Amino acid sequence: MFRREFWILCSLAVGVLLAVAAAGFWVGHTIREDADKIALDTLPSLVDAGNAMSLAQDNWHRLHLLSNAKSAAEQAALIEQIRTNSNEGVWRDYGQSIYSRQEQQEYQELLSVRNEFMRLREQYFAFVQSGRDEEARTFLEQKLVPTYENYRELSKRLFEYNAQAGSDYTAKVVRMSRAAPLVLSVCGIVIFGFGLIAGLRGALVGLSLVSYRPKTENKNTEALKN
Repeated sequence: MFRREFWILCSLAVGVLLAVAAAGFWVGHTIREDADKIALDTLPSLVDAGNAMSLAQDNWHRLHLLSNAKSAAEQAALIEQIRTNSNEGVWRDYGQSIYSRQEQQEYQELLSVRNEFMRLREQYFAFVQSGRDEEARTFLEQKLVPTYENYRELSKRLFEYNAQAGSDYTAKVVRMSRAAPLVLSVCGIVIFGFGLIAGLRGALVGLSLVSYRPKTENKNTEALKN
């Protein structure tokens, strides 16, 4: 009877131990995976989106200076600065660290709006350089400004998406890092409890056998004497 109980307790202890090992592996894998997402996806995307927005804002400020330029040379210098200060490469780098379908869709939408903005911007440059100031102002207000606002809003949306993703991943890593030691400690106590119960059970059975054996030997000795 004791052997059966002993093997049952041992089996339970081994099962709990394997469960603890599996849980530990899963927790470690999940934390490592989320940490990789933060380091390889969220942070680079957040930095790229921020840089792209900053460059776009600088160019937008220069573009408004075109209407106040006093000479064709000043206009040409501003246009050259705008074209040189492009964020195309930054957005290209951003596209290398996209891993979700939602982000990919929003990124493609942003590129489409950006291409449209760039096309309209070149038309605006043509109006300015040809001296068609009234047409340039009308084109700026009716075409270029709404497109730029849409472009800026999409850029902001991608930036906020990565900021929220980074916050979520970080919170998850913190929660699991705090919970893992507690869970493993509880499982360790359970395993220790199984071992303690099995040991005490074995000790009690051993004491019972020891106390039973002398009585049996005495009875056999008395029977032989008689």
